Amino acid sequence: MKDKPAILLVEDDEAYARRLGRNLEMDGFEVEIAFGGKAALETLARASFDLIITDVKMPDLNGMDLIEIIRREGHPGVEPDVPIVALSSVNSVDTAVACMKLGAADYITKESERPEIVLRLKKALEQERLRTENRYLRDQLAQSNEFNEFIGESEAIQRIKQEIADLSRQAVSVILMGETGVGKELVARALHHLRGAHAGPFVDVNCAALPDDSLIQSELFGHEKGAFTGADAMRKGKFELAENGSLFLDEISELSRNSQGKLLKVLENRTFTRLGGTREIKVNCRFLFATNKDLFQETRSGRFREDLYYRVNIYPIVIPPLRERREDIAPLARFFLSFFCRRYNKPVKKLEPRAFDRLMSHPWLGNVRELRNIIERLVIRAPGEEITAADLVSCGLALEPGRSGTVILPPQGVHLDQLEEDLTRQALERAGWNQKKAADLLGISVDRMNSRVRKYGLTHPSWLKHKPSLND
Repeated sequence: MKDKPAILLVEDDEAYARRLGRNLEMDGFEVEIAFGGKAALETLARASFDLIITDVKMPDLNGMDLIEIIRREGHPGVEPDVPIVALSSVNSVDTAVACMKLGAADYITKESERPEIVLRLKKALEQERLRTENRYLRDQLAQSNEFNEFIGESEAIQRIKQEIADLSRQAVSVILMGETGVGKELVARALHHLRGAHAGPFVDVNCAALPDDSLIQSELFGHEKGAFTGADAMRKGKFELAENGSLFLDEISELSRNSQGKLLKVLENRTFTRLGGTREIKVNCRFLFATNKDLFQETRSGRFREDLYYRVNIYPIVIPPLRERREDIAPLARFFLSFFCRRYNKPVKKLEPRAFDRLMSHPWLGNVRELRNIIERLVIRAPGEEITAADLVSCGLALEPGRSGTVILPPQGVHLDQLEEDLTRQALERAGWNQKKAADLLGISVDRMNSRVRKYGLTHPSWLKHKPSLND
C-alpha cells in the first residue's frame, strides 16, 4: 500500500465533505473532493485514485448509479476494479446490501466514529491489494520457473549470489546480461523475492515475444476502453500491475526505437498514460532489465538509444554461459534429476560415468535451459534407473566427444520421427524460437523448418497470429 493512498470523496454536502476530508488527511490519506456524481466521473477521467468514497443519496447522480457506471458499464478513464465504499446518513440494511451487490467494497454511515471509518477504509484498500496480487500470482504460478534456487558452485555464481544479497534491500535498477538460457529471469526473481514478504508482485515482460509496437505498448501501458479495435474494456498494463513490486523487462534490446523512446520517458518521469487515455499515472516499481546482446555495441550501431542505455545500465550483472563454468554442470544435473524424478513420480535415477562425461563435454550452447530440457527428457524416456550414453543419444545429445558429425545409434534403436522432433525443438529453443536461425543450426531451408514445425505441431507464444491495430 502507498504511504498516502489517494481517495476521491464524492459528497454533495460541502460542509460534511470538507470536514471528513480534513480528518482523513490527518490520518495519512490524500483526499480530493467531487461535489456530486457527475463531477466524480469528470475527476476520475483525469486522475487515478486508490479508493472512492461516495454518498448514496445525491441529486444529480446518486451513489448507486455511480457504482454501477464504474463497475458494470465502464467509463472512459475510470478503473472498473477500484475499491468503492458507500456512505450514507441512514443505517439501512437494504441499502447496504444493494450497494454491495453493485460492487461496493463496504458500507458505512456518516455517524460512524472517525477511527472506525479509517479502519474500514484501510481494510478495503488492503483487500484490493491482496486481490490484485493474488490474481497476478495465480497467473505467474501457471507459467513461472519451478526452480527457486540459483544452483552453482563456480566462482562466478558465488559472486552473483553475493551481488543478489547486497542488492536485495535496495530499489536500484539492475540489468542482467548473458546468453539465452543462462538464468537471467531466475536472478531477477531472486532479486525480487529477497526484498521480503511485503514486496509487491514480480511482473515479467518478454520484449522479444512482443516485437510489434502496438502489442508491446498495450502490454506495458495498458489501454482505455475503445483505444483500438477489440479494446472492449479498460485494461491495466504491466507498469500498473507491478505496483510496489518489480517489473522485469526481458530482452530489452528487442524493443523498437519508438518503444525505446516511450520507455525512456517513463523511466525519466516515473509516469505514463494508457493507450487512448489522457491522464498521467504514477509508476511505483523497481525495474529489472535483461539482454542477451552487447548493449554498448547495439548503441554504437544505432539500434539502441544511447540515452536509454545510460538509464538502464545503472547496475549490470553479467551471467557467464554454462560452458565457461563447467563446475556448475554436475550440481545442476543432479538438481534437475532429483526435481524431475519427483515431478513425474519416477525412481531416483543416476548417470553412468560415460553419460556424465558426455554431459561435461557438451558445448551447451543453450546453456542451463538446454541442460534442464535434456534432463527432463531423460527422466521421462530413459527406461532404467541408470541413465546411459545411449539414452543421451535418444534424447538429442547425438554426438560423442571427439567424433564431430557422427551420430551413434543406440543398441535398442531410436524412433526416427521422435529424434527429428527432439532435434527440431532443440534447435528452436537454442535459436530463441527464431525459425530461420533454427533452420541454419540444422542445415536446412526455412521451408523445411516450417514443414517440421507443422508436422510436429510445435508452437510458441512469440508466434502471434493476431495483433491489435491501434487507432492513431
